[in-house]
Amino acid sequence: MRHRLALLGAALTLAAGSLVALIQPATGATNTVVSLTFDDGQASQISTLPMLQSRGLRGTFYINSGWVGDSDYYMTWPEIHQLANAGNEIGSHTVHHTVLTRVSTTTATHEVCDDRANIVAQGFPAPVSFAYPEAEYNTTAKQVVQSCGMSSARAVGGVSEAGCDDCPYAESVPPVDAMALQTPQSADVNTTLAEIESYVTAAETHGGGWVVLTFHGICSNRCTDELSFDTAKFTAFLDWLKAREAQGTVVRTVGEVMGGGSGTPPPAGPPITSIACGGTTCSTGWYRSTSVNVALSTFDPDGSAVASTRYTTDGSDPTSSPTALDYTGPFAVTQTGTVQYYSTDVDGHAESVKSQTVRLDAVAPTVALTSPLANSSYRRGTSIALSATAGDSGGSGIARVVFRDGSTTLGTDTSAPYSWNWSTTRTGSHVLTAVATDAAGNTLTSEPVTVNITRR
Repeated sequence: MRHRLALLGAALTLAAGSLVALIQPATGATNTVVSLTFDDGQASQISTLPMLQSRGLRGTFYINSGWVGDSDYYMTWPEIHQLANAGNEIGSHTVHHTVLTRVSTTTATHEVCDDRANIVAQGFPAPVSFAYPEAEYNTTAKQVVQSCGMSSARAVGGVSEAGCDDCPYAESVPPVDAMALQTPQSADVNTTLAEIESYVTAAETHGGGWVVLTFHGICSNRCTDELSFDTAKFTAFLDWLKAREAQGTVVRTVGEVMGGGSGTPPPAGPPITSIACGGTTCSTGWYRSTSVNVALSTFDPDGSAVASTRYTTDGSDPTSSPTALDYTGPFAVTQTGTVQYYSTDVDGHAESVKSQTVRLDAVAPTVALTSPLANSSYRRGTSIALSATAGDSGGSGIARVVFRDGSTTLGTDTSAPYSWNWSTTRTGSHVLTAVATDAAGNTLTSEPVTVNITRR
């Protein structure tokens, strides 16, 4: 029972201080705070946006940055921005959902710190909330997560588990161990509405505390197999949870609870605009296409409404250029250029102008094999000089020219003049070609040249 006693003691100690500030209860309040957390950035989670928003609730979404937009199984960055713009918290979950206890400390550090950096690079506030993949952690994992700038790390389990007489009914505020938040078991296809409600009522009737709930897919078709939670049950739970506010049970993001609490808005500042190309992070390389769809998404850290987002596609300054446009939706970039953009909010704050170069090359290069001459004959063992000319009108430039004998690669040259010395060993007829590839990945094969190799 020592964990329950510790929880009750912590709750009582905080009743006149930070917990009161956190929950701001009415008379007879339960002193219970609930956090709705969502793992892995599953595509179905974007459906929770109107469900939460219409009820004035917010959640914490733990994102694997390396999987964002990877397939239709995951949300895209613009969708994640929609969640953030509605006041939801974006947390970290490693780049590739890597279990930290199964890799080296160096790899674990990259997975956690790089995930945080990737999320920041997309225009989000630096994550302070983390969730362990597969809920696995040890002392080293906790140290890595904390060293990367996280103020909390969520596990799964340790709360309200059947057959666990010593388990607390809720995490305490502040938590016993911020780097190993205790929670009920994750919701899945077998979790009933009554069961998930019981996690909250158990805390309410045993001194209050912090109930951190874990979800994956929110859908009615097992979109994440066993970890799916039915949409109808989820919305029914939200309605039930919203009604608990009258008794002092409130919903806060993990970051708000760890920050002390009450959801006080951060200091006023400018909005943050991010850019996406084709629904994902813009490439620093070349697009092998004639058009790229560009979308802008704006987040205002202090909660102010965005007044406008303006942009140019010719590299000019959108704050003063006559070619600047108001952003109203995704637009097509049809030639290589630089998109410049910025946003202002209704309080008059303006962010610094940002830029993104978008490079397009859908044109195949040109290439011709200039040596040897067609139908030439050489003795076996002769070193034959192969040479080719190549050009690229698409703009990305020639990356390499590969010389081939049939399907066999003889050699590669990456700079003009393109050449290779071929040491002949096999007699007979040989069909030679040169294959040019530009930096965008477009390729073209030259007209073949046939030569004959004879015995000495």
